[in-house]
Amino acid sequence: MIRFSAVLAIALFWLGVHDARAAGPLPVVLDLDPAKWEMLSFKGMAETSFRAAPGGAMEIVADKSSSVLYLKVADDPVPATHLSWEWQVIDALPATDLSRTDGDDRILSIYVAFSDGSMTSRIKAMVSPLAAGKVLNYVWGGDREMDIAHPHFPDSGRLIVKRTVHAPAGEWVSESVDLAADYRRAFGTPAPGVAYIGVSGDADDLGLVSKGLLRNIRLE
Repeated sequence: MIRFSAVLAIALFWLGVHDARAAGPLPVVLDLDPAKWEMLSFKGMAETSFRAAPGGAMEIVADKSSSVLYLKVADDPVPATHLSWEWQVIDALPATDLSRTDGDDRILSIYVAFSDGSMTSRIKAMVSPLAAGKVLNYVWGGDREMDIAHPHFPDSGRLIVKRTVHAPAGEWVSESVDLAADYRRAFGTPAPGVAYIGVSGDADDLGLVSKGLLRNIRLE
């Protein structure tokens, strides 16, 4: 009990010191400089490469790799109801079955992690930002559109394929999603605030290389 109390005290102190950013007014336009984001790596897997690209874009190159680059939006979860962004595929992948937990490579992926702002949620986020609360995962990949419980975390995640591998490559595609409606449909309750945004490219199962771009990620 003493050891647990000490660890908890340290965690609370750490949160108090490092969570100094207050949520600003909406809309929030994310800074896509990868140097300002943090990496979530997976044991035994090479990390995907995230680079700054012209026009304020972020380039995502998965070379037999998989990882998530994430950004804490603000100290207090942001009460956003919509998300918009632009993405472009440069080097595509063959279609994979995204309903599986293996062999489910995808070209581009955006994670929206929600949090009720509680201390429990903040401590969970110290382990992984995707553990802070429920997660909506928007994807470019696979051979068909789908909206299903996320195969990797079915109780807390939703996988929504917006574009398949058959969508045109080499051109910017604009997306706009209703976070409030997607969250309620997925989890049956009103959405809390948005705490983290994550981006990813995944090509570890196929052992190939994919490349894509993201820009203008905007919470409203």
